[in-house]
Amino acid sequence: MIDSIAFARIIQLQNEALYKQWRRNEDAFYRECGRDAWAPFTWFGNTLDTGCAWLKRKKADRPDMDRSACDGGDCCAQAASARI
Repeated sequence: MIDSIAFARIIQLQNEALYKQWRRNEDAFYRECGRDAWAPFTWFGNTLDTGCAWLKRKKADRPDMDRSACDGGDCCAQAASARI
């Protein structure tokens, strides 16, 4: 129990020393914490972004987007009631 408390206190003192160093020198903070993202995460984010943009574009490019439900000869009651 005492060992774990002492270990936690050592970690806390190390963190405080790092924070003081970072406050004095901002470049040290960015050297320590400013690493590039892991390549698979970057790839997944770019793929997700591209996929969402492609889906939005496909939705907007539909040729029958401006067609109403009642444009055909068989107009259903639900579509007619929705227009009222």
